[in-house]
Amino acid sequence: MLKKVVITIGCSMLFAGNAVASDIHGKDLYEQNCASCHGMDGKVSEMGKKLKPYPARDLTALAEVVDRDELRRIIAYGIRGTAMVPKRYDLDASGIEDVIDYIFTFKRKINMANGKERFKQVCATCHGFDGRAKTGMGAKNLVYSNLSLKDTVHTIRYGRTGTKMTSKRHQLNNPDIEDVAHYVHDLRFKADVGKGSKLFSSTCKSCHSSPSAIKVRGNRAKTMKLAEMSDYLLNLRIRHGRHVDRAGKNVANLSEDDTQNIIAYLKKETK
Repeated sequence: MLKKVVITIGCSMLFAGNAVASDIHGKDLYEQNCASCHGMDGKVSEMGKKLKPYPARDLTALAEVVDRDELRRIIAYGIRGTAMVPKRYDLDASGIEDVIDYIFTFKRKINMANGKERFKQVCATCHGFDGRAKTGMGAKNLVYSNLSLKDTVHTIRYGRTGTKMTSKRHQLNNPDIEDVAHYVHDLRFKADVGKGSKLFSSTCKSCHSSPSAIKVRGNRAKTMKLAEMSDYLLNLRIRHGRHVDRAGKNVANLSEDDTQNIIAYLKKETK
């Protein structure tokens, strides 16, 4: 028994030592390969600010909102049309991972006031000042978006193929993008299950005794569980389903927020 304890402690110390060694190695590699442009602390050096055609990017605003895969690609292959050249000739695969680990230690404080201001300047024309996209531009309603914070950042940075959403990475620097993403998430509608329950009783209960009694059929007459359906699909079913003619004004008078409250209630009751 004592032998097992000793071995376990020894292994733990070994792994901890390896983690510390990796961090130190990553810092050294970062200083050798990245700091001249991105700064020792990731906030861009004076030289980095003067790079053409675009200055170096602030890495502190990437650490918490960009996936490892993207950082690996950027470091290994660079970014065409910028001063960010491929580093795969200077760093092996292990070295790149160590540098990424070190970048992930960077921290910055979110500036919601900046996010709001930059959102108004760059995003509101299409998405509206409230994010509800009542602009006639065909933009996505951000209030009901289910994108994760990382996916929101990725969409701002690179746009979305097949839509009017173009890349904003040359209009917004990295701190701007991170702040805007957090501001967008703060705009999201927070559904109220209690209100949803009351709306269900006044709008739906005359036909559906309870959420669990609702049977939804998809393709090939397969019964679908409400809790497994997306908010988008449930919204379509509620506002435009076959029952609308029977439900009449009860459904027609539901606002978008009312529908989201009902959806939250349905999902809670059918988990």
